[in-house]
Amino acid sequence: MLSYHPVFEVFASHRTIRKFTGDPIPLENLDAIIEAGRRAPTDASAQMGTFIRITDPALRSRLSKLSGEQRHIIDGAEFFVVCMDVFRLRRLVEHRGGEYGMGPLISLLFGITDAILVAQNMVVAAEALGYATCYIGGVQNNADEIGTELNLPEGVLPVVGLVLGVPAEGETEKPTRPRIPRQAAFMENRYREMTPELLDACYQAMSSYHRSGDWYNALKHYFTSEGSMPRREPVLRRALAQQGLLPE
Repeated sequence: MLSYHPVFEVFASHRTIRKFTGDPIPLENLDAIIEAGRRAPTDASAQMGTFIRITDPALRSRLSKLSGEQRHIIDGAEFFVVCMDVFRLRRLVEHRGGEYGMGPLISLLFGITDAILVAQNMVVAAEALGYATCYIGGVQNNADEIGTELNLPEGVLPVVGLVLGVPAEGETEKPTRPRIPRQAAFMENRYREMTPELLDACYQAMSSYHRSGDWYNALKHYFTSEGSMPRREPVLRRALAQQGLLPE
């Protein structure tokens, strides 16, 4: 059966790791991870992602603070700021005398998609080589300030951070995180109704995610009107305006 192919072991054992040894990743392995990212799918061949590797310890420390005091940004072997980038695309078009035509909405949709596809290829490659990974959504807490720190031109926006490194002892033995039932996310021909029974099944499947045994406490922390995600909204608007990506 295909499910016994080694690649499925990589997917099945994925964990987000936040404790690292600090040991470096050999350059040949890092190069292989980056090359895996470069082979990711891209819309219309445009490759609208730029990855900024942060090797300056002082800059890493500042980015850690701006991302919510996330220590693993400092402790991981490698830290990348994953950016969508339509600045380069504009330059390429204009370099040959073309009139650039991408608006903010389509730029955001395709730019973010391209960048995340590259990042996920890197995650799979790193974990296949035995390393640990962690996405840092906290870069969105201060995306405008991070954009200034990294001298990002108009059309380039920080999307997430990506930590790669050697996991601390015991981290890879921790249980993998649960997922909602397949039927709630994978559908056929048309969108399936989110019945109360299906919603309850989602909560049941995810009960172990939060220490309270109730997944709602995690959703409440992030996604309700008093949660942390709404606080990112004005920051994101400032960052989009700063980078010339705010839709009218």
